[in-house]
Amino acid sequence: MTIYSLCENNMNKTLIKYLFIFLMNCIAIPFILIWTIAGVMLFPVGFLFMKIILGYSTCFVTRKCIWIYGRVWQFLFSLFVIFVPPKIHGDPFKDPGIIVVNHRSFFDTYCMNMMPVSDICFAVRAWPFKIPLYSIFMKLAGYINIEDFFWNETVAVSKKNIKQNSYILFFPEGHRSKDKTMTKFYSGAFKLAIENNVPVIPICITGTQDLLPPRRYYLKPAKIKMEIMDPVYPEQFYGDMKHIAFKKYVKAKMSECIKHMDGNGI
Repeated sequence: MTIYSLCENNMNKTLIKYLFIFLMNCIAIPFILIWTIAGVMLFPVGFLFMKIILGYSTCFVTRKCIWIYGRVWQFLFSLFVIFVPPKIHGDPFKDPGIIVVNHRSFFDTYCMNMMPVSDICFAVRAWPFKIPLYSIFMKLAGYINIEDFFWNETVAVSKKNIKQNSYILFFPEGHRSKDKTMTKFYSGAFKLAIENNVPVIPICITGTQDLLPPRRYYLKPAKIKMEIMDPVYPEQFYGDMKHIAFKKYVKAKMSECIKHMDGNGI
């Protein structure tokens, strides 16, 4: 029995519901802080072992450590949050590609560890690079600053990652949605897929908006679900503006999937 289940079963009992929420914040926030401090202290050991002994690259090692950090975070939160195992269509990760994910919460990035792959280069806005602790790991991981990088630099980094069988992840909405409706998609992810001749792998996530939506400053129990859809290939689209058709097609497929997940769902 999780806190989420108890909270869900007592939604009509306001006092009990808020007691559950208070308990979650008293426990979960210290969990995050303690595990983050422990993760930072353990990182040099894991980094040196995987880089010097096993011979992996700096980016690969850092991304693997970030993925492990997320897995432990998920375990620590499992009392309060139900993480439904992702529903995977076919074999979406057989080839490197561009991952696109809808964006509802700050914690969406923390939930990317639900995917079975860890060598992922995040392409994100500039502000996380300004957070002192975050910026160190983001730079070691070789993440892409989509606001400060020139386009030719972004293309060069993407080609290097694809050549190394890594994945590049975008939140194509750019900002977190303030409700359950997906906002406008930007074209960068789809242009890069065409440029590199690799598929776009759409991933839909729901439930994070209950955990921590924009403009709320406390956590609530949640049920987080993920669906990893079939890859969409750029050769399905034609013309000088095919990235627009590509973008619209993927957004429509994701919108349909998310509507199902928000309803009876997976």
